[in-house]
Amino acid sequence: MQVQLGGDILEMNKKIAIVTTTLLVLLPLVLMAVPTVAAMIKEPYWAHAQITSTSGPNKVWFANSIMQAEDLVWECAYNGSLGIGTMEVVFGHLTLNTVTGQGTFIATWTIFIDDSTFSGSANGKITGGLGGTATGVFRGTHGTGEFEGMQKMGGFVTNLATGAEDEWGVMIIH
Repeated sequence: MQVQLGGDILEMNKKIAIVTTTLLVLLPLVLMAVPTVAAMIKEPYWAHAQITSTSGPNKVWFANSIMQAEDLVWECAYNGSLGIGTMEVVFGHLTLNTVTGQGTFIATWTIFIDDSTFSGSANGKITGGLGGTATGVFRGTHGTGEFEGMQKMGGFVTNLATGAEDEWGVMIIH
C-alpha cells in the first residue's frame, strides 16, 4: 500500500492560494458595496399638547360596567422639541370600567409641522375615569420631510379633565 501525501498537499496549497487571492481581490469591492453606518444622535425630547377638539368614537358598546370604544379622535395643538404644529391622536380601542374608573387604551398619533409629519403609536392606562388621568408610553418610528430618519420614545401624562398632555423621552436621529 502506497500513500501519496506530497501531491495532495501541493494540490491543497494551490486551492488555498487561489481562494486567498480571490478574497483579497474581492474584499475591497465588497466593502465599497456596504453602506457606511451613519452616526446616531440621542437628544432629550419634550412636548406639550392641548386637545382642541374631539370626534367619534365610531363605535361604543357596554358589557356590564365595561365601556369599550373604537376610533375616538383628538385634534391637539402641539408645541415641543419638534416645533409648533398640530397632533392627531386616534384611539383604536379604549376600554373603561365605569364603576372603578380604570381603563386601558391603544392609539396611533401623527404630528404635523409645516410639510413634515411624524407618526407612531401609544398605549397606556386610565385612572379616575374620563375626568381623571391617562398615562402611558409612546413610540414614533415614521417621519417624513424634516423628520425622516428620526425616532422618538418616552412617556406621557394627560389630564383628561383639561385636555392638557405633557410628554418626555428621547429622540434618536439617524
